[in-house]
Amino acid sequence: MAADSPVRDDAPAGAPSVPLAFLGAMRPPLALAALAVAVRLVWVLAVPTHPVGDFAMYWESAGHLAEHGSLDPQFIYMPGYVVALAVVRWLGGGLLAAKLLGVAAGGLATAAATGLAERLFDRGSALAAGLLCALWPAGIAVSSVMGTDMPAGALLVTAAWLFVRDAHEHPWRAALLFGLVMGLAAYVRAIALPFVLFAAPLWWSVDARWRRVVGGTALSCVVAFLVMLPWGLRNRAVYDEVFFTDSHGGHTALVGANPNTDGVYSRSLNLMFTAATGYTLLEPPHRESDRAAYALAKQWAAFEPDYTLGLLGAKADRLLTHERPLLYWPIYRQGVLEGATRDAFARHRVGLDRLADAFWYALVAAALVGVAVAASRRLWPALAMLSLPLALAALYIAFFAEVRYHLAIAVFLFPYAGLAWRWLVQSVRDLTGRRLNVRGRRRFLRECGLALAVVVVVFSAWPRLVAAGDELRDRHRWGVGVCHVGAEARLCSWRATIPAPGEGTSPVRGVWDGFGLQLSTALAGATTDVDVPPGRYRVSFVADTQVPAPGPEMRLTAYARKARIAETLLPAPPGSPPTRVEGVVEHLGGLLDIEVRAERLWTTPSRYALPAVWISDLKIEADVR
Repeated sequence: MAADSPVRDDAPAGAPSVPLAFLGAMRPPLALAALAVAVRLVWVLAVPTHPVGDFAMYWESAGHLAEHGSLDPQFIYMPGYVVALAVVRWLGGGLLAAKLLGVAAGGLATAAATGLAERLFDRGSALAAGLLCALWPAGIAVSSVMGTDMPAGALLVTAAWLFVRDAHEHPWRAALLFGLVMGLAAYVRAIALPFVLFAAPLWWSVDARWRRVVGGTALSCVVAFLVMLPWGLRNRAVYDEVFFTDSHGGHTALVGANPNTDGVYSRSLNLMFTAATGYTLLEPPHRESDRAAYALAKQWAAFEPDYTLGLLGAKADRLLTHERPLLYWPIYRQGVLEGATRDAFARHRVGLDRLADAFWYALVAAALVGVAVAASRRLWPALAMLSLPLALAALYIAFFAEVRYHLAIAVFLFPYAGLAWRWLVQSVRDLTGRRLNVRGRRRFLRECGLALAVVVVVFSAWPRLVAAGDELRDRHRWGVGVCHVGAEARLCSWRATIPAPGEGTSPVRGVWDGFGLQLSTALAGATTDVDVPPGRYRVSFVADTQVPAPGPEMRLTAYARKARIAETLLPAPPGSPPTRVEGVVEHLGGLLDIEVRAERLWTTPSRYALPAVWISDLKIEADVR
């Protein structure tokens, strides 16, 4: 599968010009994995981090498993990483020994990225790719964090490496190993499980016949199924159903669909979810709670499709634009470091952030150049391999994205960056040594033009796409909050009516118990639909401007079924209780449309540029009078 000289085929290959030329005597994956492990081990020993948040939960769950021989009843994640931590604890290891799993994951990722580049391209590309991965600043930093992201990414790229290594000479072994390692990766992160099917495009890329494509992919799927079968049987015993994923995917999707926070986690989501469903996030009964969360996530995604489309831009931005947030977990998060170490990193935070981002931008640019060169040379296996990181990014963007999720994506970029380095160095040597013929010079110029175009297009289009997503969200922003119909708590979804959706910046700001109207113009309004039976209802809510003023600054009007039912002036006089607005409406049944409008009363600019009114505690109660 590897080409003899993917970088050039019209001049002698020559010796790779690599600073670490002595590594040529060793197998590149082994040598560079040793370098990666050494660098990460020094970091772990020098930076004594404490586990906090999710990482503390993994450590505590491992302690329960080591002590009791079973997972914590509250455990709803994939078990692979916790089992590895439990083995460490069972053998008497402490936190430092547990962190060695992160060190080993970095070494495995480096070995796999090196081996993948060697098989897809050549040894010079492999040495460059491995060196970049071994010295990856953010990758080094996260090795001291006990998390699943790097181990999962290392296993994914290892599965790809083993496949390309054996696809020609030992195709059935390639299929078996691909399924085996993908199954192990799924034990760490459930998102890896569907990627077993990506054996199909990899088989197509090596000119396999359709029977080999189908048979090889089927074998990989069967092996992954057998690897995951113990987990499925465990779930059958615990939940009375066979499944091979975790039990919090619906909760993750719900966080990613929350319009009040643009898809970021907040504790207020727990309040809304519990009030509306009776379940608690991440609490028993796990399967029922997870299904309820996923159903609610689908409702939110469908409520305002334009906002949902814009939200994809925010998730993509968090996942891929910067790498500096990766430093938060191992360095800057409260409680993770203490004393002089914490203070030293705080003093150098700006420089460290710039280093992380600069490396990331350089890696992406180099990977794009490598992809352009691979496309120009028609290296189909390398291009087919792109399906894995691209699909990973698409899944995370669709559901929920954090920057640490891009670790599994980043490890796939190093082989292409290594190819770019090799291509550039070899081309410069050939040009200066006048070893390129006319055909070679033409191809070099063509590849330079293609690579430059790809880099310029991606780096110029990306911020525009993110900005377009921001604008789309601002124009179609909506909010969701708890409301009450009689004694029943529901979630009321509020969308803007003034300005009309898509015609200006939406004034709606969601909060867990209602919504806000931000008056960037003289008039703003929002509406919600509540399904209630026929009858006479009293509609009431609490209004607050939180704007101190000597006199009224806005008029608030409530409508039901397009008819005005109440009106008040805000803010209330100092010392007054919260303003409760209420009115009565006769309803014929079905969806009851409730609208709230806020209007400025002044004609000169206020000292508050964007006054807002906050609506909470919406109640719809039967009126017995």
